Amino acid sequence: MEATEYFVPPGCDFLDAAGETPTDGLAQLFSLEADAATPEQRSRAARAAALLFSLAERALLTAERVEELEKAQHTAVEAWHLFMADGDFHSAAWSARTVIHALRARSCACGGTGARFAAAAVALAEEELRRARLSGDDFGEACFLMSMAELHCDAKNLDEGLRCAEAASAAFLRCGAIPATAAAGRVLVVLVLGELQVRRYQFHEAEAAAQQALRLLDASEDAGASACRARAGLLLGVAGRLQQKHAAVIASTKEAIPWAQETGDLRLLAALMYLLASSSHSLGGRFRAAAAAAGEAQRLWEQMELRASGWAQCALSLQTQALLAETSHDAAKEALRQHMRTARGPGPRVLLRDAWVQCLKRLDGPGDREKAHAISDKTLATLQSTSELSSAWEARELELIASIHVKSNSWKKVEEACKWAEQAKQKLHGSGDKYLEADAIPSIAKCYILLGRPSDAASVLSERRQLFRELGARSREAEAMLDLADALCKEQVSRVDSRARRFLRDAFQICQEALNAFSDVGQETGMAKAHLLLADIYMHRQEPSEAEHEARQAEQLYRRAGESKKVAKAVRKLGFACCEQDRPSAAARCASEAVVFCRKAGDRYATAEMLSWEAQASKIVLGMTCF
Repeated sequence: MEATEYFVPPGCDFLDAAGETPTDGLAQLFSLEADAATPEQRSRAARAAALLFSLAERALLTAERVEELEKAQHTAVEAWHLFMADGDFHSAAWSARTVIHALRARSCACGGTGARFAAAAVALAEEELRRARLSGDDFGEACFLMSMAELHCDAKNLDEGLRCAEAASAAFLRCGAIPATAAAGRVLVVLVLGELQVRRYQFHEAEAAAQQALRLLDASEDAGASACRARAGLLLGVAGRLQQKHAAVIASTKEAIPWAQETGDLRLLAALMYLLASSSHSLGGRFRAAAAAAGEAQRLWEQMELRASGWAQCALSLQTQALLAETSHDAAKEALRQHMRTARGPGPRVLLRDAWVQCLKRLDGPGDREKAHAISDKTLATLQSTSELSSAWEARELELIASIHVKSNSWKKVEEACKWAEQAKQKLHGSGDKYLEADAIPSIAKCYILLGRPSDAASVLSERRQLFRELGARSREAEAMLDLADALCKEQVSRVDSRARRFLRDAFQICQEALNAFSDVGQETGMAKAHLLLADIYMHRQEPSEAEHEARQAEQLYRRAGESKKVAKAVRKLGFACCEQDRPSAAARCASEAVVFCRKAGDRYATAEMLSWEAQASKIVLGMTCF
């Protein structure tokens, strides 16, 4: 996937698609308790409070205006006071958390003017945490430590958020026997931990947290578990998507979508549909399904404009990319034209213009490149003249302009692309976001390689590796190591002096380190990519038997991951290794198998390429020619 094929608004990540946690998902359970309890079991005030709590949670899920969020907050406050008066401190803690959720939602909905609501949420959580500790209430302490973790996460203070979440988990374990409504806390805190770990780029740990939450839910009989199951599915999907485990993402999101539908949380449902569309598109061969899922996500986000700024336009962009891959060009252009007329706000308008540029890039017909240039230049001028959007938006536009120049065969255009890409990196460096800065580097490296400067490409990719290391993003660091090793291989090919062997040796060592790192975090697709690069290195070293072994390892891992197109790539590498060992029949079998997998992936261009290779391999077997 090109760096400029964006799936999220600038400065956001996939978890933001579902928004801040709107509720704890206990409305159904509180409603059941209010309906089932007799006057002898629960007081009239407690039953009224349970009903108010359910109403507040449902109002937060369905709110379409800021005023509705405020009303939900007042309803939660009423429930909280009634529970406190009745002496039900566990339920009172949940109600106070709902008040905090409402304040967080109001802060998000109001944008730059919502800071006072975030401050009020922090003050309330700190006050209730202090009260719980003074009274020795472990459960209350756990609940409000969890709220503090969520608030720190909102403020991007991830280290402190992780500390609070771990303390909340320990406090829940101290609670002993707790009622059904409180048992959900043990699941929720695990999910909060997982979400923090995703934002810290600890994807393996996040997946483990999601699996743990699902095991806890399987062991419980919580009637309100559907919301937690949907959140766990989203967490698994996001962690998998960021590791490019597309087949696993499709499986987890399909399982979670019915749970999200049951909860009525439209934003969570939209996020799951969007993840499904994104991985279906990236996996290949599922473009029609990707377009349908992206269209549904867009429709859902358009219903709740209050908290979905930018996401509907991202879904439209993904839908058009899938339609273009399906060769439905007219449908893609018509979808964009319809929404260009109705876009409101600078962010959505910029995203739609970028989607149109991506469409023109993909079509690449007569005059399309000039139109793309004109739109991007206009968008960049708009971004430079407004203070409403962050520098990440301008950096993204610079990268997009660079990608248009790179498509040209002109040396001068590639030099210009390099300057645009370097400007994008400088913008992101100034913003202090190391993750986005690191993700901007491959565009620069690509330009350097096209300009015949592989040593410069290796230098910037080494910087990228260091940025991911500083972030503690182990799997992303390993990906950067593979990119660096690949650049070193290209540098070796371009040299004829005594240093060429040294570059190949360094590439081999870095590739082995990346393989070990991927193995440590259990990322099989990363391991497969490392094996493929090792196969290339062995081929450069004229060791085809070792290359064949590495290619077979990659093939097996990609088969297990369900990555058909990448299986074809590994099989092709295997065929080349067989050719080098004078085994043309084995190479021909590999060529035929690669064609099958490319067709399965639905990639017509790759299929045509593999068919050509199959024809050449067959000629060798027949002794007609050699290649």
